[in-house]
Amino acid sequence: MVFTTTYKLDKPYFYECFDQSLPYSKRAQPKYFLLALLVVLGLFGIYGLGDHYLGTFLLMLALLECIAFYYRRPWWVTRQMLSRASGSEVTLTFDEDGIKSTNHYKNYQLAWHDINEIITTDCGLLLKSKSGMQYISKAILDEETIDFINKKATQ
Repeated sequence: MVFTTTYKLDKPYFYECFDQSLPYSKRAQPKYFLLALLVVLGLFGIYGLGDHYLGTFLLMLALLECIAFYYRRPWWVTRQMLSRASGSEVTLTFDEDGIKSTNHYKNYQLAWHDINEIITTDCGLLLKSKSGMQYISKAILDEETIDFINKKATQ
């Protein structure tokens, strides 16, 4: 049995991908340890060593880390939009071997036995494997394809 579907790598797809994947990623929480370390070292640099340049630099790094966390969604989507593949058509093929993703710039294959877990989100499926996570929107899938994916990945 073979299922094929296509979609376009555009800004709404990237926003959906980020929003649905974020709760399951390592980047869902700020790097508290790094922030605390930078603040402590910055204050130590200012008050303990008397080096205001070093201390201020470390405090500014902590501030920059906070800003990067706050703007992580638009930054990630902007990076995706600047990639060569942005705007291209992607063809997904689901068969007995696995999932094949092809477009003009990159071909990717994920075998069923490599999928460790399938997480169903509000808008799609999140496939976790050793190499990372792959998101597939339900907007491009029908119920028969979703059932096929769940059946093949759990075998």
